[in-house]
Amino acid sequence: MAALTASVTIQTRARAGRDAYIVDGSTTIYSGGLVGVNTAGHLVAWADTSGHEFLGLALGNIAGGETAEDIPIDTSGCIIESAAVASGVQASVGELIYGASSNVDDMALSASNTGPIGIGIRFISAGVMDVQLFTPTEHLATN
Repeated sequence: MAALTASVTIQTRARAGRDAYIVDGSTTIYSGGLVGVNTAGHLVAWADTSGHEFLGLALGNIAGGETAEDIPIDTSGCIIESAAVASGVQASVGELIYGASSNVDDMALSASNTGPIGIGIRFISAGVMDVQLFTPTEHLATN
C-alpha cells in the first residue's frame, strides 16, 4: 500500500473506558455489578466459572429472558472504594484480588477459577479495602 498523499479521517476510541456488550439472553445484570463474557462471547454477571473473562462494572440493568441487547460497561479499571475483601489486612495492599460473584463485596485474596480481577490498593479496616479493578486486557495478561 502506498503512503498517504492527503488527510484521512480515522474513527478511533479509547482502549479502555466505556464499552457495550450483547447480554446472554438468560442473564440478569444489575447496575454496579461485576461482569464478564462467557465462552460464547456474551455478557454475563460475574461468577467464579472457568472460561469467563472479566470485563468490568455494569452501568445498566437487564432482566434475564429479555431479548439479547447490549448494556454499557465501565472497562476503565476503576477503583471500588471500601469493598469487602475476605481476609483483607494491611499486608494485603498490592495483592491480587479475586471475585466470587457479581457482588463487589464478594471479593477475596484466594485464587479462583477465573484469575484475578484487580489489586488491593488501600487498606481501610479488617476485611475492607479499596480495590482497583483490572481492565479486560490486564485481566487477560494475568491469566
